[in-house]
Amino acid sequence: MIAKKILRRRTIWRWGLPAAVIAVVAILGSGVLSAGASPNLPTLTAAQLLAAVEQSHVEGFSGQVVEDASLGLPELPSLGNESSSTSLISLLSGSHTARVWYAGPEKQRFALLGTLGETDIFHNGTDLWQWDSDSLTAVHTTLPAAAATTVPTPIHSSTLTPQQLAQRALDAIDPSTVVTPGPTRQIAGRASYVLVLSPRDASSRIGSVRIGIDAQYKMPLSVQVFPRGDTVNAAIDVAFSSIDFAVPADSQFAFTPPKSAHVKQQAWSDVTDGSDGSHGPAPLAGQVESAANSSMRVLGSGWTSVVRLPGSADSQAQVLAGALTPVSGSWGTGRLFSSKLVSALIVDGGPIFVGAVDPAVLYTAAAQK
Repeated sequence: MIAKKILRRRTIWRWGLPAAVIAVVAILGSGVLSAGASPNLPTLTAAQLLAAVEQSHVEGFSGQVVEDASLGLPELPSLGNESSSTSLISLLSGSHTARVWYAGPEKQRFALLGTLGETDIFHNGTDLWQWDSDSLTAVHTTLPAAAATTVPTPIHSSTLTPQQLAQRALDAIDPSTVVTPGPTRQIAGRASYVLVLSPRDASSRIGSVRIGIDAQYKMPLSVQVFPRGDTVNAAIDVAFSSIDFAVPADSQFAFTPPKSAHVKQQAWSDVTDGSDGSHGPAPLAGQVESAANSSMRVLGSGWTSVVRLPGSADSQAQVLAGALTPVSGSWGTGRLFSSKLVSALIVDGGPIFVGAVDPAVLYTAAAQK
């Protein structure tokens, strides 16, 4: 079913500090709910909505997804090509648009649109293409037959669609979560239910996560994360602004590199992320660096879990660290990034700790060594 093929893809990449922030935000999800009169729908309990999402099945769809991020980031130094409208760092603020097409487990397409270009993934059976119009680079991978139904993960953010983001939030449900139905809404012109997830732990910087669910197909159309103490202004919003549940034509999944393209062949064995035995497309040259699963640890559980990443000697990472606030404690010295939703601690000469938590939680994690 689509809820298990699209929603459960997980890929961990090693980035600099801002990208590490994306990693945590991606785990937690986000999304904007479009304005409009509340539709009159049959009442469903939280348990019924959860079951409906898990059992949903959609043959195909296409649509436009809009991401709005407002994390309260400090002013960071320029990093050259990272200012590109389709770069990882650019996703941390402002508004971004993507197009998605789905026609079953063997056919998907994802396009992240920039001001002057775009990046695309085309998955069509055993063919996997990655295209970057800025660098005119096309990377082709031939998938083994056993992997032909593996849904690819977008290279710039493994969770840029509301379905993927919703599953990340739903996976976080445990006794530390209050789950309630919210008021119905119109999302992308469709009548939708809303499911609200609220952490019980006051040290979590997340106040609530609101998931918009299509009333007919029970597919998540949006997810919205609110900082603690704010029920009006979402820190990150990702939602379908338009969606069509007709199965897209086969032509949408075909890709032929232009004559001016730099075409590269990549072995499927180089594409695995190794985190859960699954596979996903490797990054385009110069975009991100894959990390071994053993280099990342998750400390704690639920909404107050902290991700421990290895430190980086990369020059760009060091420039970013230098722009952050100096801090110290029994754990040592370092630099702190703190926003209304996410905190990150870079220990001098040591690891990086990231979480949607108060800085005190990061200091405790760092003291554990």
